[in-house]
Amino acid sequence: MRRRQLLKSLPFCVSLYSSVTYAQNRSNNIDDIEQLFNIAAAKHKRELRDLLVTRARLPIHLDDVSAQSIARVLAVSEETTYERTYPSGTSVLFYSYEEESLQIWLVDSSGIQAYSNKNVSKQQISEFILRLRNAMNIDSLQRSRIPLQRGIIGIVPVVNDTKISLNQAVFDLTQVLVPVEIVNKLIAVKHLIIVPVLEIGTVPFAILKPFGDQTLLIDKMSISIAPSLFDIGQSLENWFFEDLSQSPLIVGDPYLPESMNWSVPPLPGAEQEARAVAEMMNATPLLGREATKTEVVSKAEKASLLYFATHGVASSRDPLSGGFLMLSAARFEQGWWTTREIQNTRLSAEIAVLSACQTGLGQVHDAGIIGLSRAFQIAGVPRVVMSLWSVDDQATSQLMQAFAKHLEAPNSLETTIPSEALRQAMLEVRQYYPEPSKWASFVIFGTPR
Repeated sequence: MRRRQLLKSLPFCVSLYSSVTYAQNRSNNIDDIEQLFNIAAAKHKRELRDLLVTRARLPIHLDDVSAQSIARVLAVSEETTYERTYPSGTSVLFYSYEEESLQIWLVDSSGIQAYSNKNVSKQQISEFILRLRNAMNIDSLQRSRIPLQRGIIGIVPVVNDTKISLNQAVFDLTQVLVPVEIVNKLIAVKHLIIVPVLEIGTVPFAILKPFGDQTLLIDKMSISIAPSLFDIGQSLENWFFEDLSQSPLIVGDPYLPESMNWSVPPLPGAEQEARAVAEMMNATPLLGREATKTEVVSKAEKASLLYFATHGVASSRDPLSGGFLMLSAARFEQGWWTTREIQNTRLSAEIAVLSACQTGLGQVHDAGIIGLSRAFQIAGVPRVVMSLWSVDDQATSQLMQAFAKHLEAPNSLETTIPSEALRQAMLEVRQYYPEPSKWASFVIFGTPR
């Protein structure tokens, strides 16, 4: 079994007054920048504890982290340890928000490489994100794809704004989230771990263009969204595709009974997708009426891989009970596997693939988002492939099959890294579906390994 050992470092002993003083001075001295990082990490710890304990009602122990301890973990070489840690070229992009200021640090195995401090309000950040969604036409496209409660206005946000071009929307958001101070040190990165704040974790970083030309971020590096700084210190034992194939649980297109309260569109490509992935793994999928909640939950605990090609629902108001995966049952509501139920389950899978709508969404919090993806991690799954919006059925099927193919690739160590396998799948599918709305929705929630 893998061991999950969190970082340990000296406790923080910096006062709130010191935090304000540093923020006001905005010194470029490396010691000051490192101290700012440590202060932000301490704040991140408090917010994360509130998120997991208050919202999830789970006991949680968090060790302290610092810029130096993050660098030490990234510096561990595969050649000097029996455990595979991080591949060379891995960096962490850490976001923190304090007093109308968005702070950003880029950290690699040598320490802090870049720092940015921008005056931007939470409302402005939200508007930039929503304008990008609007430019991709996501919210109008997905209305025909997501399950909706009859008589209730959907959870899809609408931007009351003049629609701008996709290029402009990408440019504007890139300037905020990947400013020039960061870009200068980002060019050499191969695997980027993003630790977001607020709703930044819902941004499709893959399509940002920070390099001054038409090159996308995904063209240069794989991208992972880590739940917190404290997940960076996990020590993960070596694993291969064969480990995932030992006892995979693959669920496709569950039968959903008619409901007077819900309108649920069909998923014509879900069964084919599940069958194709199951064939790669020499497994038998649970399809249609066989994919009952009872059967899925009974097999999930011992599964080496979890794969769901079904509908998912996110809730910003009630993420624990109002967020769920739709599985088959005698009555429609009986098939809901809720966020609360998932996070209270003990799971041993190395990865969960949620090929469903909106599995990366939920309730926004200062330390991130509480929803289905985080629930699987709380349950014990270190990596979750999640979606940021409701996606095109056929494009999703091709993307997920390509992801499984690259994850299986025996001839390249790099492509066995889930985030790199997903990157390769995106680049492949983009050739057939150039629109970012069809290929850029999915991201690894976890770390590159």
